[in-house]
Amino acid sequence: MIGDKLKKIIPPPAYLKMSAIGFDISDRSIKYVELAKKGDFFELARFGRTVLPEGLLQSGEIKNAPELKKFLKSVFKDLSGSSIIISLPEERAFVELVSLPKISEEDIRGALELQIDEHIPLPAEEAIFDYEIVHGSGGDHVDVEVVAFPKKLVESYVEIVRDIGLMPIAAEMEAEALSRSVIPLDFTDTAMIVDFGRTRSSFIIVSSGVVRFTSTVKVAGEALDEALAKSFSVGLFEAERIKKEKGFVRTKENQEVFNTLLPVVSAICDEISRYLGYWKNHAEHVHNSSGKSEVGQIFLSGGDVNLIGLSEYLTYKLKLPVKLANPWANISYSKNYVPEISYKESLSYATALGLAIRVIQHD
Repeated sequence: MIGDKLKKIIPPPAYLKMSAIGFDISDRSIKYVELAKKGDFFELARFGRTVLPEGLLQSGEIKNAPELKKFLKSVFKDLSGSSIIISLPEERAFVELVSLPKISEEDIRGALELQIDEHIPLPAEEAIFDYEIVHGSGGDHVDVEVVAFPKKLVESYVEIVRDIGLMPIAAEMEAEALSRSVIPLDFTDTAMIVDFGRTRSSFIIVSSGVVRFTSTVKVAGEALDEALAKSFSVGLFEAERIKKEKGFVRTKENQEVFNTLLPVVSAICDEISRYLGYWKNHAEHVHNSSGKSEVGQIFLSGGDVNLIGLSEYLTYKLKLPVKLANPWANISYSKNYVPEISYKESLSYATALGLAIRVIQHD
């Protein structure tokens, strides 16, 4: 999603780019993915990840630009000159449904620019925004989902990647990229995505293909490791091994591990329930002409959703179908093609894949 102000920061390339790298930036890591066309299909051209030193980014904000630049330049020198699409942190985004009088699509941006500061807690000149039309609006009005970011934040991301030799051609909220990756194109109802990362978990509600709600909490996979490390008096590396091997399964032999992980998993479950309740109470405002407005499916993504027994437990507690997402759901590939990245590993690359998919969808 590139608004007019963002186009000034990231001018469109003078030539048509057939591919670009999805560059997913978070507080603790950067993951990248590039897709390449092979005949009628797409394949993974290159991918990778690097763990960021602590303190360079906090809650999506760059805290030490010189050190971050130095670190990234040494790590991503092989990508120098590549075109990229960068993710923007959803915890710094403002997402708002705005109803406008029925006007032509060409006039929507101008109408929003006149009233944007009524919908976000930033002066218009300090914000960068874009929007998506919510189909199924009433006959006398049009609903648009507006996503806005502080202009300084976007500029700081663009400056960093440019200074290390990369060419940003677009930027968008990570929730939008994640939705593009894991929500099947033929899914027209309402779903929740739970992205269970290392340091934070994100809860995203998507209705008719449009991101309608996002929230982020500081409870995630790292908390599972810390709980196990404390309970079993081991280091974090050993705690992670126990987590992966034993999982979240309530058996006689695994009772201690289950009980140790339960408070963290319960906290995530409670957050999901809270957002489901919030959405249900506001569902009357959803204009979904092609499907149901209540959440009927939960997709799990992120590196720590591979925890054995997690999806089954959440299904039981929430009384809703909960399943691991398929980040390849919207990528056309040959039936004989086996990606270099495993399915389990691809769950942590879902946002980067969604950014890369954006390129092939616009080709």
